[in-house]
Amino acid sequence: MKHSLRLSLLLLAVSLFPFSIQAETDSAAAADLATQAKAALESGATKDAISLLEKAIELDPENASLHTRLAGAFVKRIDEVNFMMKGMIAGQMLKAYQTSVEVDPDHLEGYIGLCRYYLNAPPIAGGSADKAEIYAKEVHARLPWLGEVELALVAEKRGDAIKAAEHFRTALTEQPHHGEALAGLKRVTASTEPTEG
Repeated sequence: MKHSLRLSLLLLAVSLFPFSIQAETDSAAAADLATQAKAALESGATKDAISLLEKAIELDPENASLHTRLAGAFVKRIDEVNFMMKGMIAGQMLKAYQTSVEVDPDHLEGYIGLCRYYLNAPPIAGGSADKAEIYAKEVHARLPWLGEVELALVAEKRGDAIKAAEHFRTALTEQPHHGEALAGLKRVTASTEPTEG
């Protein structure tokens, strides 16, 4: 009985071995495509970068980082297209961020991307501080100080400079040199300081 069980396990392992090799090969090819996409983005070839990242995702669909990189490429592409195309690109960007957190529920970049999408998108494209706050809280649940930065941006979007400053200050107690938090605190406190007359 023990021998037949061992034999069954060995046969199972052998049968899965080719899939393991194929997965590693696909993952390596996807990483190579992502490297090419990065170079394309740096040279301003956003369409090429998007195409390369889409191919990489076909090879490695469970790689959350590839999905956020694709979303980032769409962020750059949206500034290059006409008004009619912006809506389509925004939808693709949102889908890429959503997919990143579906494949990895702890993918911080995806939650930050979703928060920023909803903070910056116009209402017609689903933009909403309330939706952004949902994802800011997801960031906070995983990395509190970084979540404070996102919550500060949500408060700032709502016009609550005092609350935004509180969140930025909380983030800075953990990360005193964080550039975005420092700049954000300076920005929101400047708006609440009385002007000399």
